[in-house]
Amino acid sequence: MTTNYYFSKEKIIFNLSMYETMYQIALGKIVHLSNIQNISYEVDFQLALGSIYELLKDLETEANLDEIFEDELKKQIAMDALQFFVNENQNLIMEKNFAIEPLINEINDGVFYNEAMIEVYEENIKLITPKYEEFITDELSNAILKSLEELENNN
Repeated sequence: MTTNYYFSKEKIIFNLSMYETMYQIALGKIVHLSNIQNISYEVDFQLALGSIYELLKDLETEANLDEIFEDELKKQIAMDALQFFVNENQNLIMEKNFAIEPLINEINDGVFYNEAMIEVYEENIKLITPKYEEFITDELSNAILKSLEELENNN
C-alpha cells in the first residue's frame, strides 16, 4: 500500500524535513520578490502532512510514482508557500502590485527552485532533520498512519 510506504516513520521524517526546508526557501524567494517584510516562516506540520497526503493521493496511480514524488512534492511545497503568501498579502495581490501568475508558471514548469536554492536546501535539511527525528516518535508515526488509514476507510 502506497500510504504505508510514504508514511513510514522514516518517510514522515524525511518528507517533513524536506517540506519545512523547501517551504522556507520558497517563501523566502516570494518575500524577496515582493519586498514584504513581516511574514511567518513557521510550518504547521499537520498542514504539511495533509498536503503530502493529498499529493500522494493525486499521484498514486502513476506508474513512476517513486521517481517523480520528490519533484512533485517540491512543486506542491512551492504552491503551498505561494498560497500562504497570497492569503497573508491579499491587498498586494488585489492592487496588482505583485503578479503571482509568473510564479505559478515557474512552479508548474519545475524551474522555480534555482541552483542556489537547491544548495541552501541541501545544507539546511541537515539542520531541520534532527528536529523531526526527535519529534516523530514511533507512537506518533503509528498514530499518523492509523489516522490516514481511517480517513481512507471512510472515503
